[in-house]
Amino acid sequence: MNEELMKVPVVELVYRNNTKPSKRYKIVTAKDVHELLVSPFKDTIEHHISTRVILLNGRNQVLGISTISEGALSYNITDIRFIVQLAALSNCKSLIVCVNQPSGDIEPTKQDDELVQQVKIALSYIDVDLLDHVLYYEEGYYSYSANGKL
Repeated sequence: MNEELMKVPVVELVYRNNTKPSKRYKIVTAKDVHELLVSPFKDTIEHHISTRVILLNGRNQVLGISTISEGALSYNITDIRFIVQLAALSNCKSLIVCVNQPSGDIEPTKQDDELVQQVKIALSYIDVDLLDHVLYYEEGYYSYSANGKL
């Protein structure tokens, strides 16, 4: 067989967790989400929009946080396939989608509502729950779960 045809890229998907279960951060409320995100990402919260996913085990302990998209100051495109990929790779039980709002305007938009519905549907195929969708800035946050929108 032609050797040129046999050269294909190798795909590696890696999840590394070096945190002991007893030391994992636990999410109980949206305030916990806000506190978890504000400090490590403080430098970018007011700079541009980023979508991050918090992956959780069955006890709502954080398995990890991943940035899945970064956009401009006023828009961001979130690819749901990346969320599903992260969920499957981490073998999480649930996850929280978080989008920072550089303007400080944390009122959900129609696009936010549509994203939530699409993510819920996609995750249902792999038996992962969307625990919350949080819009946040340094001084506040909006939780879909806390406001009965999930």
